[in-house]
Amino acid sequence: MAIPFECYDCILGSLSGLVRRATDDIALQHKLMKEFLRAVADADEEATPPEFAAFFHRRVKELSGVEDFYREEKERSTELGLKLLPELQKIVQNSADPFETAVRFVMGGNIIDYGANPDFDLDTAEKAICEVSDMPLDKTAVVRLKNAMDDAENILYMLDNCGEAVIDHLLIGNYKEKITIGVRGEAILNDMTPQEAEASGYGGFPLIHTGDMAPGVSLRNSSPKFLQALRKFDLIIAKGQGNYETLCELDRPIFHLLRIKCPVIAERTGGTLGSLYIEGRNINAASR
Repeated sequence: MAIPFECYDCILGSLSGLVRRATDDIALQHKLMKEFLRAVADADEEATPPEFAAFFHRRVKELSGVEDFYREEKERSTELGLKLLPELQKIVQNSADPFETAVRFVMGGNIIDYGANPDFDLDTAEKAICEVSDMPLDKTAVVRLKNAMDDAENILYMLDNCGEAVIDHLLIGNYKEKITIGVRGEAILNDMTPQEAEASGYGGFPLIHTGDMAPGVSLRNSSPKFLQALRKFDLIIAKGQGNYETLCELDRPIFHLLRIKCPVIAERTGGTLGSLYIEGRNINAASR
């Protein structure tokens, strides 16, 4: 998804917050902000929003020497996910439709996002995750997802954020033998990288990373190894808005599972802010 004009408001707003995280030096803040504004003006109009984010975060890392600005948030988010998982598992097991209930909760977990909302309050996450039980959801798409997961021999499950990734076990658990986990190649925002895999319960899973920093899957900048692997899976499940922004035109069997967090995505999907969105593309219609 090439960056829409409407995204510039968000980009410019997030840049100031990123600069503040990088340094307290006022002179350096001004220098960085001017550099970033020039970069925005000169940017490739075909770039996706996550590709924009990667450029700015990489520059801030270079100047600050800080590799992971969100390590504390990631650790706290993972702790919350581990705390919530046992109770959510009980709710899933005791529900009338365990698969649908699992899908609801893993989509609810997508609310843990410091990219879409730099001021995200982790203390509100538990309520936001649990409220999905009564939210509208495309049940036909849920059935298609289950059939696709049942039929696939190998599935790439692209994780999104820490904490959320723990809750993804609700959906992954019954398909563990056919799942490969996908994560970011380098630390950015509170997104999953190989460094958080074991703490999030993925130590025993096959894992591949993008080789890139974008908080999504850049089809231009991910490593050749990753892009080759991407085309070998029977099914891709892409969690979150960043994965949607970068993979919404991918010509592979794919399901997007996310919570809509911005007006641009709401308009594109026909959803509303805060709602659950599930979309399957290039799925074999003859499959059951």
